[in-house]
Amino acid sequence: MGEWAISAPESATRLLKLSGRWGVEGAEELHQAFTQALEQSVGDVAIHVDLEDLEDVDLTFFQVLGSAAKSMGSKELYFVNIPEHVMTKAEWIGFAPRHVSGIFRKGA
Repeated sequence: MGEWAISAPESATRLLKLSGRWGVEGAEELHQAFTQALEQSVGDVAIHVDLEDLEDVDLTFFQVLGSAAKSMGSKELYFVNIPEHVMTKAEWIGFAPRHVSGIFRKGA
């Protein structure tokens, strides 16, 4: 199962760092991570999700990301440092930028 941590590198940003393996068995915990990040982002604080240390993900992971994006309201959600294997799976299952309220791309 994966691990997560929330930090505030800037006053207008919350960083949710995900690592390890995320799948159906960790869906509830992943949802909880997004909920906590959202609760900590008062006002117009953007949430950046760093995926650099992900080892493996499955369809459930992307379903939770999509659900999190829908619950963001007017806040911005950005996915950064996306590993190639995660991008490949995202493309394979059809998870595209239109599924999130921010940006799903490689790099920061």
